[in-house]
Amino acid sequence: MELRTLRYHSLAVAILIFIFFIINTLASNLVVPTRYTIDKTSPMYLDHAYYIDKTKNKTFDDIITQPDLLTYAHFSEIPWSFTQQNYWLFLDLENKSQKNQKVVAHFDNPMADHLTIYRLDENNQILQTYKLGDREKKLTLFQYSVPHINFLMEQKSTQRLVIKIDTVGISKTPINLYRDKEFLDLMRSQTGIWGIFAGVLLMAALYNLVLYFGIKDRVYLVYIGYIISALILMGIVLGFGFYLWPLEWQLFFHHKVIVSNYAVSFFTLAFCTMFLRYHKDKCWRYTMSKALLYLMFILGVASFFIPENIAAPLFFCVLALLYVACSILIYKKLRSGFRWAKFYVFSWVPLILGALIQPLELTGVIDYSFTSRHAFLVAILCEIVLMAMALADRVRYQRERALYHATHTQQTKLLNSSKLKQAFMALQSQNRSTTLCLIKICHFNSLNTIITSTQGYTLIKHIAERLENELMHEREFANLETDLNNSPRLADLNSGVFACISTKTQNSDILKTVLAKVISNLPKQYEIKGLSLQLNYTIGISSANQSNDFEYWLKRGYLALKDAKGRVDRVASSAVNNNIIMDVSLAAHLQKAIKTNQLALYYQPQINLVNNQVTGAEALLRWPDPTYNNISIEELITLAEHTGIINELTLWVIEQACKDIVELINSGHKEHTISVNLSAKNLAINNLAEKIENILIKHQAPAHLLKFELTESAFVESQNVLIKLVDELSALGIKVVLDDFGTGYASLSYLVNYHFSELKIDKSFVFDLVNNPAHQVIVQTSIDMAHQLNLSITVEGVETQEIHQLLKQMNADRAQGYLYAKALPYPEYINFLKSQYSLKMLDSSF
Repeated sequence: MELRTLRYHSLAVAILIFIFFIINTLASNLVVPTRYTIDKTSPMYLDHAYYIDKTKNKTFDDIITQPDLLTYAHFSEIPWSFTQQNYWLFLDLENKSQKNQKVVAHFDNPMADHLTIYRLDENNQILQTYKLGDREKKLTLFQYSVPHINFLMEQKSTQRLVIKIDTVGISKTPINLYRDKEFLDLMRSQTGIWGIFAGVLLMAALYNLVLYFGIKDRVYLVYIGYIISALILMGIVLGFGFYLWPLEWQLFFHHKVIVSNYAVSFFTLAFCTMFLRYHKDKCWRYTMSKALLYLMFILGVASFFIPENIAAPLFFCVLALLYVACSILIYKKLRSGFRWAKFYVFSWVPLILGALIQPLELTGVIDYSFTSRHAFLVAILCEIVLMAMALADRVRYQRERALYHATHTQQTKLLNSSKLKQAFMALQSQNRSTTLCLIKICHFNSLNTIITSTQGYTLIKHIAERLENELMHEREFANLETDLNNSPRLADLNSGVFACISTKTQNSDILKTVLAKVISNLPKQYEIKGLSLQLNYTIGISSANQSNDFEYWLKRGYLALKDAKGRVDRVASSAVNNNIIMDVSLAAHLQKAIKTNQLALYYQPQINLVNNQVTGAEALLRWPDPTYNNISIEELITLAEHTGIINELTLWVIEQACKDIVELINSGHKEHTISVNLSAKNLAINNLAEKIENILIKHQAPAHLLKFELTESAFVESQNVLIKLVDELSALGIKVVLDDFGTGYASLSYLVNYHFSELKIDKSFVFDLVNNPAHQVIVQTSIDMAHQLNLSITVEGVETQEIHQLLKQMNADRAQGYLYAKALPYPEYINFLKSQYSLKMLDSSF
């Protein structure tokens, strides 16, 4: 254990010892009042007798005139029961001291309905009559919560107390007599315990309410329900509830005490079920729990109408079922390794002991004492504390589980990219070398179309296990998780891609050799249900050097993987250089360049092969900022597509092209066309044709001088949208060109379904046209077919005069390529149009 952790643990132990010291001090100051009743503290002698009136018809006069009815025995021998009957208790007092004694008689049953106390002299004449009980009116809160009477016994005198107990339900009423001082000690001790109990429970309820609002877990609401119902129940049994609730509420709770017992039992079982997550399992134990909860709810509601003496025995039967059900639920989870439930299991120990002591004390099996009287309260207090610890342990476990799911793939249980990022950042903070090594199962996504997802995950785990074993022999690969005994070096990035980190500073060729050795030992075949899959692997390497950008580091690794596909050795490295990071920051600069007109259109001329005159040009996007010279336009367009600014960029290009068309007309080039490229992403622009029309109107540009070249990707992704767009553009007079003709899968069908005005043959057929008879046939056939369909045709990629002459012989309409000119900025393009010297020499014999 680390020294720092040890210090914190030592501090926690010291705090625990200090807390126990406080508890011990408090307990020493809480006296046990039943040890200091008046017969033990003064020369006061007591005699006991009782009579049980089963008919409930006897009056005071009947009892007092028939002493033979009495049973002379201590009150502890009274056979208390839930049967509706009256109890007459006789207590003879004799003060043999030479002093008057102020006596307090305490009747420790605040749930009694009616307590009538007759104080008699030695001649059985009534000195005073007292009325107590929760059915009596106009008592003080103190009299309700602590039923008692005060009276004076003169020296050398005798008195008799006759107590009539008339109640439904719990009738046992312990009676103790105290001097004033001892009674005050009783109140101090009792109030202290009540205050601690109520304070702890209310704070626990508030704390768990805060947790509920933060975590949104219903188990905290159930726990709060248990706390409140326990507070109500103990407030009834011990009497302190009169200080917690309005008087009318507390009296109502008193009269429906069995309902409170059902509420405690209901929330106990509900908490057990939800805490142990049976509501997620939906097994037969959950069904059993639900059935018992419904039973307790129904009986609890019925207890509003059933007399207490009938409802109480029924509740004790249900309580037995509760213990059995909870035992089944807890036992199952303990067997399945629910390690975080230990505090919850411990919480049942004080609950069971306290729940046993209370009914045994109430029924007379256990002698009454201050300790037994408050045993259930202390038990619930201990249980609440342990349950709070159990909830905290549960939160800790859920956090660990959430962290596990956040750092592992759900299906393969391997570390994921989040853990890879943590390891990367940790190594970066230590200024260690971090070279990302990606290993991919070739064509894994294609394999997923013929195997099930489960089989795919099994394959990944099989490869990962072998790969992990190979990496263990190479010490340069970092452990991604040091807290585990197996110290894995591999992360699963999904789609058959694995990642590891090399921390050794070395030449990339050496690392390639090491990785090539690793994958040479990986399985080359994998059998699934008789099918032997052939497995190959590619490797991508990305070195971070001074960069601490994980996403960039990972992106370059994927780019290297992509490059590795075309290599013989299937290994590629994407070394870090000064290239601009393709990220959101660059996209923001690009968007700013669009809004501030920092972009430019370059124009590559298109030549009429009949007269070698420029008839139009293709507009090509450029970013003339020196900072971004090394970024290809294809990368910028890809970035624009990925970040959602492609439509903004396209509309800028169209508007700039229209401006240049107008300038060309003003310069005397009245029939000069400009072609703009459209891709599939551009089709997402709402009302694109309408926006193009508005741009044409805004700049007064003739529609027939604007062309749109559509690539096949647009046709594949959005055919229905594209048919409508082509029709709308044609209706405006705009010419639509089918670009890269001959390279697609269904270009011929496009000629039938769309209103094109022109075809553009892809340069892949043109580079070697002179020496490739097959390409000559394709180009000639395309030209003839276009002419028969009343379409003009443009051929791009013309770089030699031989190809130029051959295309003229094939009757091609227009040509485009480096032979004539590269793409030029607009001012240079205007100068090119003015001279066209190079074009005049095309048909020269020189």
